[in-house]
Amino acid sequence: MKDIGKRIGLEDFFLDGLENVYDAERKFMKCFAALGIASSHEVLKEVLVHNIQTTEKHLGHLTAILERFSRDGTNGTCEIVGCLTEKASTMIRNMETGTPLRDAAVIYLIQIIQHYKIASYGNLLSLAFELNHYKVSVLIEECLVDEKNTDLLLTKVARNFINPLAK
Repeated sequence: MKDIGKRIGLEDFFLDGLENVYDAERKFMKCFAALGIASSHEVLKEVLVHNIQTTEKHLGHLTAILERFSRDGTNGTCEIVGCLTEKASTMIRNMETGTPLRDAAVIYLIQIIQHYKIASYGNLLSLAFELNHYKVSVLIEECLVDEKNTDLLLTKVARNFINPLAK
């Protein structure tokens, strides 16, 4: 939100949230690519490629939504992204390359990001319904479902492949 002293309405809050999640998705896509390089397990690499493709789809949805409101997403600044990507960078740098422990750390970091995105899309979906933006809510709900499914997939990969090796 640009000017904290300015009175805003729920619609402004919703649009600001859309722009912030758009900014976050763009930045997280770069982070996912870097984490894909940092990971060594093939199943995890496949999940990361799929996650990048899903994020690209979400950016398309967000672009379409923002265009409906004559916005382009350039005003969004998600400061949380910087903290999460810095944490990812630091943690990965401090882990030995090619180890299951490093892959476990990659999953840990991606799931933190997924939970942030789940919270963001969940809140945006509630606001869209409250504001009667039903057509928009369909796209937001699709993003939310994708994020939840990715989180579940990462949990399965961790439990079935990575964590037993990292023990």
